[in-house]
Amino acid sequence: MIVSALAAAALYGAGAAIEQRQAAAAPRSAAGRPRLLLLLARQPLWLAGIAAQIGGFAAHAVALRSGPLATVQMLVAGELVVAVVIVRFWSGRPLSKASWAAALTVVAAIAAFLVLTSPAGHGHAGGLPQHALGAAAALGAAAAGAGAVASAVAGLRAEGRRRAVLLAVAAGLADSCSAVVTLAFSHVASHGLVAVVTSWSVYALIVCGAGNVLLTQSAYQTGRPMITLPIISAVAPVASVAIGIGILGETPRTGVLGGVAAAAAVLVTSLALACLARLAPPPEAPEAPAKSPLPVPPPAPEPDAEPETDQDLEPVLAGCATAGRT
Repeated sequence: MIVSALAAAALYGAGAAIEQRQAAAAPRSAAGRPRLLLLLARQPLWLAGIAAQIGGFAAHAVALRSGPLATVQMLVAGELVVAVVIVRFWSGRPLSKASWAAALTVVAAIAAFLVLTSPAGHGHAGGLPQHALGAAAALGAAAAGAGAVASAVAGLRAEGRRRAVLLAVAAGLADSCSAVVTLAFSHVASHGLVAVVTSWSVYALIVCGAGNVLLTQSAYQTGRPMITLPIISAVAPVASVAIGIGILGETPRTGVLGGVAAAAAVLVTSLALACLARLAPPPEAPEAPAKSPLPVPPPAPEPDAEPETDQDLEPVLAGCATAGRT
C-alpha cells in the first residue's frame, strides 16, 4: 500500500504540473466545457501528463485495494510537493520562503489530520459486505459529485482568485468522488469480468473520470498553480475522510485529544492555504505576437485651394481692362 500510494503521488504530481502548464494557455471561454479537453488533446505534452495521471490512477487503485481510504489519501497528498517543484522549475519565477513554508505546511497538516482520523485496525470501509459497500460508496460519490457541481457553477461565474479557489474546490471534490468510485470498483474487479460489467461502479468511473478531468483542467486554466494545486491536494483527502467516516463506516481511532488535534490540523491547513493564496503571483500575461513594422504613410496632400469666385476675379478683370485702354 505504501509503495503504491507513493508511486501514485509522484505520477499524479508530475501529471498535474504538466497539465497545468498546458491548460493555462487555453482560452478562457473554453473553461468548464468539453471544448477545453478537445483543445488540450491536440497538445502532445498534455497527453503525456494524462499518461502520467493514468499511471497514478493504476497505482492508486492498487493502494486502495490494499489499505484504508484515509491512509492512502494521506500518502497521495504528497503529490503537491512534486507538482510545486516542477511548476517552480518550469516557470523560472522564484517562490518566497514563506510560500515554500506554506506549501510544506499544507502537506504536513493534511498528513497529520489523516493519520489522526485513519480507521482503527487494518480493516477498511468499516468491514461492510459487498452489497452494502456498493450502496455506501454510491451515496458518498453522489454527495461529493453534487458539491463539485455546485462549486464549479459558482467558480465559472467568478473572477480572479475567487474563481481559482472555487474551481479548485470543485476539482478536489470531483477527485474525492472518483476515489470513492475507484474504491468500489477495485472490490468488484476481483470478482471477475461478469461482476465488472454488471456493476454500476465501472460506468460511474467513466463519468466521474471525465468530469474530474474537465474540472481539474478548468481549475488549471486559471493560471494560478500556487492556489489550485494546494487546494485540490487538501480538499480531496479531507473530503475522502469525511465520506469514509460518515458514510463508509470507517471508525477513527482518535479520542478527545486526537479530535482536538485533528481540528487543529484542519485550522493550520486552512491558514496555510490562505497564505498561499495571498502570496501567489498573478498569472503570467500571454505574450503578444510580434508585430511587423508598419510602412510610414506618405504625407497627406495639401488641401486644394478654394476655387476663385466671380467676385474675386472682378478686380483683376477690371485692372486688365484699364490697362488695355491706356
